[in-house]
Formats: sequence, structure tokens, C-alpha cells
Amino acid sequence: MKRLGPPKGRRRVNARGEHPPRPQFDTLRVRRLRATLLNWASSEGRQFFWRESNVTPYQILVTEILLTKTKAHLVEAVAATLLARFGDPMALAAARPSDLELLLYPLGLHRKRARHLKACARILVERYGGEVPTSVTDLMQLPFVGRYAANAIACVAFAQSVPVLDANVSRIYQRVFSLPAPPKRLASAHDLWYLAAQVLPKSRAKEFNWAILDLGGTICVARKPACERCPIALLCDRGVATIAQSRRRRA
Repeated sequence: MKRLGPPKGRRRVNARGEHPPRPQFDTLRVRRLRATLLNWASSEGRQFFWRESNVTPYQILVTEILLTKTKAHLVEAVAATLLARFGDPMALAAARPSDLELLLYPLGLHRKRARHLKACARILVERYGGEVPTSVTDLMQLPFVGRYAANAIACVAFAQSVPVLDANVSRIYQRVFSLPAPPKRLASAHDLWYLAAQVLPKSRAKEFNWAILDLGGTICVARKPACERCPIALLCDRGVATIAQSRRRRA
């Protein structure tokens, strides 16, 4: 079993000021998990326009902002309409707030999203010459862009080998490796981010990130996960236990 090295940033401590044990994992199991998940996604992965090869960094940025706390299938139509109307940062920066709010209304938080989209577009125009910054650090300075969205943009738009970690991905790692529940703010779950970086295959980071997001969104869901259909069930602590229990009940 390989022990993870120290993550960047501060780690939580217990009441005695001690760091909890870092997560451990079997490197052979991780290699099998990568291969199995990528193979599954090649035929079962979801299809969205922002995953196509001709999508621009600007389109990916706008889409990731819309995807924040929102299901992907709800975002698709709204994002397509918004990007068709405001096709570059300059157009978005000049958009009337009322027009943006009307387009974004189906997603909820429409006023907040509209405000942040305009602010983000203005920063792109004024600070970056209408281009999307490439570094995670710079991306996280943009309005409504947190650690997850910054990593997703850097990975998809700029081919950087960085992991994504949202509630769905966190849940998968918790179940696979029998990890404790992370803090409510995943951005500060340093051990979990470090683990995600170690699991990520560096040569196919984008495909793997999409695959694990799809698994968490369709099979390894929060309630009643479909362990019997999960491609990595036999590599997952929770999956192995659930399937064994189900078989005992049917025996």
C-alpha cells in the first residue's frame, strides 16, 4: 500500500493538534480503476457540446460557471443559447444584465450568475486581452470560479493534468477507498485533492475526469447507487460489500 505524500496547503487537525492519517491506496487497484473507468466511458460516457474538440476556452469557462451547483443536462440548452448570442468576452461584457438574467432564469441564481458572468467577461477583456488565463491560480481569481471549475477549465481547455473534485467525485473516492467524509468545503479537502491527483492518469487526464464525473452523475449517485451496474464495483470497498450483501439476500 502506497502512502500519500503531504498535500499542499494546511490540513485539518484534531482536538490535540494532530493531523489525521493520510489516505492510502493500492497502486495496482488504482491502475485497474483507471483502465476500467476509461474503457467504460468510451461507450457509456455522456455527450455534451462542451466536450467536443472545437470548443474554445471561453466557451468552456462560461459553461463551467453555469455548471456550478447545477445538473449538466439542465445547463446544455441554456449554455448553447447564451454562447450563440454572446460569442466572445467582449460581447458578454457589453450584454445588458436583464438579457442575461432572462437567459439564465431556468438555472436559478440568475441574477447572481448574470452579475458574475459580466464581471468575468470584463476582467478577460481588460486584464487578459479577451483571452482566458491558462493557470489555475489566475482562473481562481475570476468571479464564480472556484478550485473545481479552475481545474476543469485548465484540464479541458489547456490540456493540463489536474484533477477535478466535486461532490460526485468525492463520493466515489469515499466509497472506493473507505475514506471519512470530507469537510463541507471541498476546496479545503487537501488530502482528497492530493489523492485525486495521484489517481489521475497524466496522459488521459481530460478523459478520466469526464469519466469519473459521469460515473458519479449516473451510477454512483448519492442515494441508491447502482453497484450491480457499476464498472468499478469490484475495485470499490463499498461496491464489494453491497454486492456481497445483495447476493446473500438472494441465496
